[in-house]
Amino acid sequence: MPRDFDIFERFPDGSSKWRTCVSGEHEAQRILQDLAEHSDNEFFAIDIQAGGLLPFNLTHSSSHEQGKKAAKQIA
Repeated sequence: MPRDFDIFERFPDGSSKWRTCVSGEHEAQRILQDLAEHSDNEFFAIDIQAGGLLPFNLTHSSSHEQGKKAAKQIA
C-alpha cells in the first residue's frame, strides 16, 4: 500500500507552507522535483503515517542532482 506524503515549501524567512498531498514515494519525488525546478525555495515531503521526512529535500539549484540521488536511494 502506497504511503501518503504532504509536500511543503520552505521560504527564506524559515516559514513553511503546505502545497499538496500525494500517494507514494515516487510521486512525491516527482512533485518535489517539479516544484523545485520552478522556484528558488526549498521543498520537502513528510510521510504522514510515520511522521518522518523523505530522505531528500529539493531546491531549484540542486533539483537535478538530488533527484538523481533520490531515485537511486528509492530504487
